[in-house]
Amino acid sequence: MHTTTPATTAQQLQTVIAHWPDLLQQRTTRPHDAWPPSSLQTYLRTVEEYDPADRSAPVRLHIIDTIRTITVALVETADQIAAQVQRTPMSDAPASWPAADRDRRNALAHDDRTDPARWQYTGTRTAPAAARWLHARITGAPGPCTALTGPQHDRIAHVADHAAARLTHALGTSRRTIPTGHTCACGGELLLDGGDGQPPVIRCGWCSARTAAPTAA
Repeated sequence: MHTTTPATTAQQLQTVIAHWPDLLQQRTTRPHDAWPPSSLQTYLRTVEEYDPADRSAPVRLHIIDTIRTITVALVETADQIAAQVQRTPMSDAPASWPAADRDRRNALAHDDRTDPARWQYTGTRTAPAAARWLHARITGAPGPCTALTGPQHDRIAHVADHAAARLTHALGTSRRTIPTGHTCACGGELLLDGGDGQPPVIRCGWCSARTAAPTAA
């Protein structure tokens, strides 16, 4: 049973393709304001919740880690799916064939091996290249491949979802909600919404009262 639609998975892969240059640029450029605001000391920073504004090193190590993690996930998924759905390339003609027939067959075999729609297991293999190939499989684009099965679709959907989420978090373009550790006058838990470049807001999870969040100095 699919947990996401092909269209949603395709959008997530397209997010990786479109914003990969932005992620690469973030390796050494000055980031936006810190998230969460530094005055909220109750926020627990974990491996999965990097601070997009970390200025502790000239090379932003969490961005490097995000690039590596997404690349490994997408390339390995493309390898696995291609091994299951991609047709073996056409072989060259035997030497015993007549020269003209052999030349025609070898030309077809060369074109088949180098088909841009074919996933390659060697050479420079990047996250955007893997995302484009997986996007083609999800959308049913022409290529030397059979249609995806349900489990194959779900595998790609799972990886695409995590890749897009990691990328948008690293870029600081996804709005997130975290608990503040404080309660509202009504007794409800106060939550902090922000992290997408828009002004952060503290709201009550019970009565929905809202107030502007403190910002980093």
